[in-house]
Amino acid sequence: MKANRFHFGKVIEEIDSNIIDSALMEEAKIKSKGLDQTIKAFYIILRSEEICI
Repeated sequence: MKANRFHFGKVIEEIDSNIIDSALMEEAKIKSKGLDQTIKAFYIILRSEEICI
């Protein structure tokens, strides 16, 4: 994992602005295995990794 707190902060700003990547959200739903509480966490991780590349 190469993302750091800066990248996590950018993702939180995007979420607060209602900017959500639907493809990554679907991937987060798959990774969460149906646990609603973890969907946002997986999304933040996936998006942070995408930003840091």
